[in-house]
Amino acid sequence: MPTGPAQLSLIILELTLLFGGAAFLLWLLAESRQRQRWLRTNVLPYWDVSLAEFLLAALLVFAGGFLVQGAVQSLVAPLIADAADRTGLEIFIYGAAFHGGILSGCASFPLLRRRLYSEYGSQPPPPRPGVALPWARLLRYAAGTVLIALPLLTLLSLGWTSLLRAVGLPDEPQDLIGIFTQTRSPLVIAGMLAVACVLAPLSEELIFRAGLYRFIRQKLGRWPALLISGACFGILHANWAGFLPLAVLGMLLALAYEATGSIRVPIVAHSLFNLNTILIVLSGLPDIKP
Repeated sequence: MPTGPAQLSLIILELTLLFGGAAFLLWLLAESRQRQRWLRTNVLPYWDVSLAEFLLAALLVFAGGFLVQGAVQSLVAPLIADAADRTGLEIFIYGAAFHGGILSGCASFPLLRRRLYSEYGSQPPPPRPGVALPWARLLRYAAGTVLIALPLLTLLSLGWTSLLRAVGLPDEPQDLIGIFTQTRSPLVIAGMLAVACVLAPLSEELIFRAGLYRFIRQKLGRWPALLISGACFGILHANWAGFLPLAVLGMLLALAYEATGSIRVPIVAHSLFNLNTILIVLSGLPDIKP
């Protein structure tokens, strides 16, 4: 059991967030007006794209991610093969390349779309901006989303892990604690944090909430959009232990996006959630045995 002052402080912080989130969730469930406001409000900006255009956007996004990551990997793999912090460097460099490629794909779609339209003397429908929230409200909504998620996902993770063990499926989470504790370079750790808390939330929210969720929401309605986008978000992380909790997290982020109309809310909430997960790992809470 961790006993260092820093780890004990992190444990106290995490327990405070967990119980505070549980109290906030109970209050939200008791307040019918607040509950209806968040569950029935839809201020999403309409995305005027056809199915073919949506598939083109998906192709550009994922091709950009995998191609850039593959190119960077072929260049730097020999250089970091014998590095002391090889695993941390791989997460930092390859992760930055992958998410950077995704963001380049996101940026290239409207440019290619305008070019295709211009060849026929036309212009695509102009994008509709999302809701412009002041930063104070944005941070409040994002923090509230994370607080609601913490107790829900903690209970869900316990039940999901027990189910995986019962059916004989692997229930081990990704070995984040080993990677962080074995990485000695502060620069590499900073790079890993930047990927986890900046690049990944930005690219994943653009894909799964601003893209996939919004498109399916317009075509099939809320529940199909929640289930499909949430399941895809869980599958992306390629880990049995994290699949269901991450799928539910994706649904909560989608609801926050729909209720506020600002993609910045789930981006910031996603970033805060990833940062909190890293703090949990560093606190040693996962290693505490009952």
